[in-house]
Amino acid sequence: MKVFAIKDEEDKQLKTLAYLIYYEREKKFYIELPENADPWEVPLLLDSFVRRGEFTVNAFWSKLWVQQRIVPQDRQNLGQILKTNGLETYNEYELLMLGEGRCAQDSYYLVPLCSKVLNEQFHMRYQIKIEDVVPLEGSKLLVFFGMAMYGNVI
Repeated sequence: MKVFAIKDEEDKQLKTLAYLIYYEREKKFYIELPENADPWEVPLLLDSFVRRGEFTVNAFWSKLWVQQRIVPQDRQNLGQILKTNGLETYNEYELLMLGEGRCAQDSYYLVPLCSKVLNEQFHMRYQIKIEDVVPLEGSKLLVFFGMAMYGNVI
């Protein structure tokens, strides 16, 4: 697992706006947003998640955010771009790392972090487990959560 802080170059305080997590084995990206995230500060694709109170961004939307920051797979001279950068195949993670997560449309960038930083900050969030899901009318779901118990229970 690789963890990165998403920061904004224009922010004088250089605070962490979100966390990008990459699982190497599965080749999947996820984004975690702090609970105090400001929808006006986070990347545009993520502001709707903050407004809805969703702080874990699923793999689909996280990958879309990554794809917006790298050379598209259907780029006309992609072979030459890969060759110039020492890549044999199209690899979203490697392309993202080549540019430190930067793109021309905004001033966000990635800073590598130790995974312990993420675990400490989101410890309680990661303990919440889904116990059951019941489908309701209108494409809605009723989700039952249970807290994972670790250590001794008194």
